[in-house]
Amino acid sequence: MKEIMLPYVFLCWLLVKTGVVRWTLKNAVIIVGTGVLLALALFTAHRFWSPADLTDSTTVKAPHAVLSPLLGQEVEQVFVEHNQIVQEGDLIYTLRSEDSASQIEGLNAQKKAGHAEILALTHQMDNDKKQLDRLTKLNDFAQESQRDDLRTRIESTDAKIAAVNAQILSIDAQIATAVWQNERREVRAPFDGQLSITNIVQGTRVGNMHLYDTNKKFVEMRIADQTYRNIEIGQFAEFYVDAYPGEIFRGRVHSLTTGTGEARVSVINGSQHVRQHVGNNTGSHGRTIVIEFEEPEGYNVPIGATGSGWVSAKKPHSALGFMDIIGAATVRLKAYKSYLSAL
Repeated sequence: MKEIMLPYVFLCWLLVKTGVVRWTLKNAVIIVGTGVLLALALFTAHRFWSPADLTDSTTVKAPHAVLSPLLGQEVEQVFVEHNQIVQEGDLIYTLRSEDSASQIEGLNAQKKAGHAEILALTHQMDNDKKQLDRLTKLNDFAQESQRDDLRTRIESTDAKIAAVNAQILSIDAQIATAVWQNERREVRAPFDGQLSITNIVQGTRVGNMHLYDTNKKFVEMRIADQTYRNIEIGQFAEFYVDAYPGEIFRGRVHSLTTGTGEARVSVINGSQHVRQHVGNNTGSHGRTIVIEFEEPEGYNVPIGATGSGWVSAKKPHSALGFMDIIGAATVRLKAYKSYLSAL
């Protein structure tokens, strides 16, 4: 905000230096008093009706996916490089599959053994049925106890076949699970996005990769708590980032961050220390708002870039709309200053 006072200071200095205005006590009081009133008006407008981020903490962010958190699984091969842009379905890395492959082979062997057992039981039941038919035809020449034994054995064999079929169904379910787990060894991009630093290599058993969704970038900007009641969803906003010094991007207020870190309550039973409460809240925290924007064609606003922004907040009267000049001018001056920050 102090940058906006520079033209006034320069103009007053120029008037005094050229002799247009004499430096007397009266003129000095008028010049300084006008400057103080102007500074207070600028501060009031900035604080309530055209808030700008004076901390230069406005940051470009994006949601991200944590790809397959690893713990105990060994990375077989990595197929990406640092900061690579990937498309949905692209292969990121693979995991070793010896365990799941061996499990599938063992389950298939159990399934074959089950089919062989069913075949043997079926042959046995067919022979018992033939034997029962022969004894039935002999009628009085065969003992009833023999026929009863055959019927019991046939029923028992039929029950064994049903049990083996149930085992095969269970094995099929285990095979399906093992195949699904084996397919998960290939970690692929769930959406179009950009990777950050490739921090895993072949052989690691702990680690993961982060994929940022570049189609859902947003800006998080800090505002003072005094501005909270004047911020509404959909209000016009502008911001700049140091990656594009001197250029202004436009957006709209998406939402206000209501639950900040200071608002969190520990889930562990027990009271918070008073000194901890005071220590966490001694500073002027404020809160943040989310600004949604669309990248202009040909631009790639980098995730994590910082800068400053302002919002056209609600005003007591529409006649005060000209105060948006203050926020817009503040952010533009900061954007021009970003050229000098690299020196």
